[in-house]
Amino acid sequence: MVLAVMFHNKWICLYYLLLLYSVNTLLLSSVSAFFIIPSAHDVNLQHKTYASNGDIELLQSNKNLPPLPDRRACLSSISSVGIIYTAASVSAKETDLLSTLRTIPTNDNNLQVDELKDTVPITITLPLELSSGGTFSVRIIFTSDKSLEVYKAIVDTGSPYLVLPSSNDNNKPGILEQIMMNIASAANDDSSLLLSQSKYSPTEEVYGAVTGNINWKLGKFSFRDDRLQITDSSTFGVVGVLDEALTNEATGGGAYEPLALLGLIRNNNPNRRPRFPEARPTFLDQECIISDDASDDSTNKQYRIKSFSLDGRPSRELTLSTQSLIPSATTSVMELVDLRTVGDFVDHYAVLVESITFDGVSITSQSLQAFTGSRIERPIVAVFDSGLTGCLLIRNFADVIEQYMSGKGSASVTVDEFTSVSLNLTQKSKQKQTKGKRITTCNIKSSVEEDPRLFYVQPIDLDWFDSIEYSPYIVVLGQTFLTQGTLTIDIDERVATFIT
Repeated sequence: MVLAVMFHNKWICLYYLLLLYSVNTLLLSSVSAFFIIPSAHDVNLQHKTYASNGDIELLQSNKNLPPLPDRRACLSSISSVGIIYTAASVSAKETDLLSTLRTIPTNDNNLQVDELKDTVPITITLPLELSSGGTFSVRIIFTSDKSLEVYKAIVDTGSPYLVLPSSNDNNKPGILEQIMMNIASAANDDSSLLLSQSKYSPTEEVYGAVTGNINWKLGKFSFRDDRLQITDSSTFGVVGVLDEALTNEATGGGAYEPLALLGLIRNNNPNRRPRFPEARPTFLDQECIISDDASDDSTNKQYRIKSFSLDGRPSRELTLSTQSLIPSATTSVMELVDLRTVGDFVDHYAVLVESITFDGVSITSQSLQAFTGSRIERPIVAVFDSGLTGCLLIRNFADVIEQYMSGKGSASVTVDEFTSVSLNLTQKSKQKQTKGKRITTCNIKSSVEEDPRLFYVQPIDLDWFDSIEYSPYIVVLGQTFLTQGTLTIDIDERVATFIT
């Protein structure tokens, strides 16, 4: 990736030197190489042209899915921070769980950056590459005075932080540009280190079903578009470094190479719980888009990222914007519900499910309430997680589904035997006259027949909620669904669309 515009002139020279080296390597060996050495499963490469600030780039676009053995390589990168369970007492009057989920914390917007005053958004688009487990990734560059490293970072709508895979002095898995590192850093001394200590102590966290530790460091990182920057470009950003266990669980470690993780959840929970560790800055807390208006006499201003779009179709692009990416002409949107109100550590991108169908059996929150005899209707909520391959059900949801499905037939049923899942997601009017009125549903589905590489259903233990009884049923939607269309999230307006 041509990224010299982001660095000093010495990096420009370094880039061309490395490019020449890579071309020679390509001619002399059987290993495919185009600036950055691709994964072992990168085949049938096609090139696509992009332009940014007059700098034309040729980037790889892999049109093939990973092989079948790799489909579970990235089981789940979904963030579940805090492993000490603390049950909360629930008032007898707290029976309207749906209203609770629609209550939004008031102090989310803590990023101190300028608001865009005009109606023209600043938009940045980054190309996506296919990675282990069917996930998508972008290139991210870390620099210091004497070294430079490039990582593939999984774009993850299910976690909040920028984290790197575990590493040691002799072997640094996940670094795509080991050659560049060797050229750029002539000496293995402290001045070549990319990460330094931060004020944050290590935390014990859960990714997927695995518990491990994250060390919090400081580093300078950037992307192919130099308008995407750390909020204060003179300082370093906070970066997590996963231990080996979390690396293997969250980033596809052991398949081809461990990857970094680029979390797109912006907001933590401002209402602290005793089981939560001290909140770390999220990636979108620290990242901003700067203006490049030459007519402005002042220095470039920094603007909050308010919306993003993840296009899983052939164009494969991640778009970040200072304003909503949902067109004003859009008639219906999905409202985001807030799981933090019942104890979630971060603001997962979650929407209401009107009905969910497993292998032809349709289920609603009302039918489950009648089946269990609960005094509380527990809504079914879908969470979008682009760092996940298949489909996950929170444990208590999986248990009641198995009981419900077994009651419909003569044999017992387990969720990991399901071969198809279809969901109807509630969509409401976006127009002023009928705003908030339910008008249609968004259907999203997948099956082992349609997607044998990525489709699966599994239960998972998630420690998100203050009370198991007073919480929604959670279904987590991974790449087996999201690759079929474009997911767009308006973080500030708390709405989403999924267009196939």
